[in-house]
Amino acid sequence: MAEDRLVKVTNRDSGTVGYQIPEKNINRQFSMGETKMVPLSELKQLQFIPGGDFTLKNLLVVEDKSLLDEDLNIETEPEYFYTEQDVRDLLEKGSIEQLEDALDFAPEGVIELIKKIAVDTELFDTRKREVISKHTNFNIDTAININKMMEEDTEVENNAAAAGKQRRATPINEKESKPEAPKRRTAAKEYKIVSK
Repeated sequence: MAEDRLVKVTNRDSGTVGYQIPEKNINRQFSMGETKMVPLSELKQLQFIPGGDFTLKNLLVVEDKSLLDEDLNIETEPEYFYTEQDVRDLLEKGSIEQLEDALDFAPEGVIELIKKIAVDTELFDTRKREVISKHTNFNIDTAININKMMEEDTEVENNAAAAGKQRRATPINEKESKPEAPKRRTAAKEYKIVSK
């Protein structure tokens, strides 16, 4: 039966995505990047739950185009099917125009992936950084700088912890010790005094 057909569904958002269908006692959670096989009937029901259609179109990806067109009546652009590798290729090798099209036509989950990868890889092309920032109101340069500062802070904290704590002064309730006079390490030679 077509309704019982299992469909490959992947979370492409930058966080956990979940939905509930109370009538069927379904509570499904997808971790970031997780793929599950979900019955087609469940996806059809999800479309009628508040936010369900948005979830299917923007946060999850149903990897069967014919099923999207025929059974779920979801029109998709090519960007709907972009994988993480496709986004990396777009940022590394794609043209500015391809990036602008992706930002105009891609679902929200793909746009979040574009921002995340641009920051994680410290996108070299400053023109592409500007395009992403202009389209999303998310400043890539600032996010990269914040990540660098956080890494530096973590490194300083780790170095301080590794070095151990050392006192810089004597505690207030202890007397400061004076340096001791140098001590002889060998016995002093004894001389005999001979009188004439």
